Amino acid sequence: MTSNPDNTTSSDFLTYLHDRVPSFVTAIVAGLKTSEYDIDVTDLQADHVCYRTESMAQYTELVEALQSPEASGSFTLLVESEIGGRPIATFKLLQPIEIGSGNHRRSIDVIEIPSPKEGSPYDAGLEHIEFVIGDGTYKSPMNDEVHATALEGWMRKYPISWNTKACQKKCNPDVSLKMELCDYGRVSVKFHLIPLEAVIKFETGVA
Repeated sequence: MTSNPDNTTSSDFLTYLHDRVPSFVTAIVAGLKTSEYDIDVTDLQADHVCYRTESMAQYTELVEALQSPEASGSFTLLVESEIGGRPIATFKLLQPIEIGSGNHRRSIDVIEIPSPKEGSPYDAGLEHIEFVIGDGTYKSPMNDEVHATALEGWMRKYPISWNTKACQKKCNPDVSLKMELCDYGRVSVKFHLIPLEAVIKFETGVA
């Protein structure tokens, strides 16, 4: 399991993200290419990663730190809302994390931070990544035939054992898989049609 920032300050967390997110994403992309999955995400946008906290106290301390004056040049809060009975905060990095180089270069600038689910303890650390499928022309995150067709097409293209529970979500449904990474443990990889930041703007009415 990956090491985590010793102190819950914005500078420590920013250093952690720049140190660990590139290897996290690179390991997932490589894992997807193995014969177990045979999924190529080279041309897909990785719109955000998720950093999970292990306690409500840690969540509160981290979210407060990322909204402090010290963090104003590095993080901006996109939204904090209750989802599934627990608070989840999403932040935008003012300087994206760069991953890879040349034709394989990508960047990530959105970090999702959920508080822990009651009765489901886990270690703090990077937990999942989400990729955007489709051509980016469809703008509504509300679950409809367009989302269903895109996800069904994706699963037909890559006929593995998918977790389809989130296909029923009212907003931005997704399909997902689990994989084991040496340095990160068991992580999730999700695929959806609309980037998280666009969903937040839609829900909050921000242009």
